[in-house]
Amino acid sequence: MKHAEKISNKNGNWYIVEIIEKCEPVERNEKQELRRVTTWGNHHLIKADSPEKAFDKSVKLGKEAEYKFTNTDKIEMEWIFVGIGELLPIYEDIEDGAELMWNDYGFISNRRTMKMPYKKKELMKLIKQKQQPKK
Repeated sequence: MKHAEKISNKNGNWYIVEIIEKCEPVERNEKQELRRVTTWGNHHLIKADSPEKAFDKSVKLGKEAEYKFTNTDKIEMEWIFVGIGELLPIYEDIEDGAELMWNDYGFISNRRTMKMPYKKKELMKLIKQKQQPKK
């Protein structure tokens, strides 16, 4: 694989951060903890001098993305910043083919492992569903 574009990470100052947000009606019962809310985990690329600064920058980004809107049922809704789900340092230069994230799924059965990957057609369908804009 030919690597043309590259972002240097020699200082180790790039992070992938998951910003958790939820959407629910403005008028709601806050005491009802089992209420259903639409929840998203959005992964962002953050440049910061330390994990602490990356966290703070991510919180600011999450809070700035909060907003209210009226849905098609004329109900006032709001997207609310919940918090930071993951903060992952990137250890390599950022370029085509660079490893950015990994998951340790543990010592699991081969059967479960073999069920993990999607077929191309299935994955393309999921991506199209995720590309639908938030309302």
